Formats: sequence, C-alpha cells, structure tokens
Amino acid sequence: MGFHALPTSEGTYWIYRGIVRFERPNSKSVETKVRWKMQVRQVLRRPDLIAIVINGFPGDLDWSEGTATPQDSLIIQTRDKKLYWIEAGAFPTVFKRLVNPNDDLEGLLKNEDLFLELPLHRGQKFCDAEAKLRSDGMYCRVVESVHSTSFGTVKGVPLDQHEVFTLSYRTNPDDSEVDFVPGLGITSYSYHHHGTVADTEVKLSEFHRGNPE
Repeated sequence: MGFHALPTSEGTYWIYRGIVRFERPNSKSVETKVRWKMQVRQVLRRPDLIAIVINGFPGDLDWSEGTATPQDSLIIQTRDKKLYWIEAGAFPTVFKRLVNPNDDLEGLLKNEDLFLELPLHRGQKFCDAEAKLRSDGMYCRVVESVHSTSFGTVKGVPLDQHEVFTLSYRTNPDDSEVDFVPGLGITSYSYHHHGTVADTEVKLSEFHRGNPE
C-alpha cells in the first residue's frame, strides 16, 4: 500500500511523559507525573486496508489520576491514505469483522471515525457531514498548524527536521490536541475539560521500532 502514516511493525512502541490532573469528589485537584506506553500489538492486512491494533492510546489517560489501564483500539489505513480511529468501545465488534475472511467489510468505516487523510495540510477538517457545515470548526478534527522541528531529545527518532501537523478537536465541554508526524505517529497529546478539572498533557520521549515489516 506504499507509505504508511504509522509504523506497521508489531512490537513498535512509543513512550510518553507528562502530567495528568484530576479533580477528586472532594474538589481537591491532584496532579500526577506519568510515563505512558503506546504499542502496536498486532497488524492485520486486508486487500484494501491495513489495520493496526494499538494498545494504550494516550487518550486512555483522560479522566484518570494517571493510573489508567491501557485499552485496545484500532487505526485503519485505507488504500487512499485515509486513517480511521476505532475507539476501545467499538474495538471488539470491528476487530471481529476484520479477522473474518468472509466479511467484505461493507460499511465498516464511517466518516465520524476519520482521524486524518494524507497528505495533510492546514485547514483540513475530518468529521461527519453535519459537523463539516459548522462555521466554528467545532466537532471536527481540524489541522490547525504545520511546523518543522527536530526531536533531538527523543530517543530513537532521527535528528532530521520533521514536519509536524497539529490537529485539534473542540466541543462545548472539552478540547483535545494531537501533534502528528507522518511515518512516526503521535508526538504529543493533550486533553482539557472545561468544567471539573480533567487534564492530560504528554509528549513523546522515546520511540522504539519493532521487528522489520
């Protein structure tokens, strides 16, 4: 399928470090330093797509005190370079279909699950048709900015300049932001709730590629 937006070798993993803030029922806000691992557990290949079983998407830390249990989710890349993110709740149903060779996967991928589409450029919106009609950009994942940087302090990442795309997702109750580097993956993740304190802020500190694809 040519270029992959994410590494597709089983055993690949990313280490993130940062903080989680959470407001307990007694209204005391707790801040915890975290070290978080995201890894490629399994890769499934079908004629027109490749599905990556991801364990420990950084969003698993949201609404926790930093001791969350990593969940399985899916990143599915199609031949036309669209990436769909299937969250943990829908994972069992979608995975069951993917491993069934008799399932033609009709209707499997939905616009609301679209995470991004390559090539990326500023201003792109990824969401369902109704949300795309909004003028405020809310309820869509939006490519807000593009910049180049070197990840010199990140173990396992080449010192070259990398193009980083910042994607935001804003709703009335909360917002999240992801920095994404094609071919490498998520280099930072943040989540902020607008009411009760629930914040996640992590950045990539190590990258380890698995066995050759």
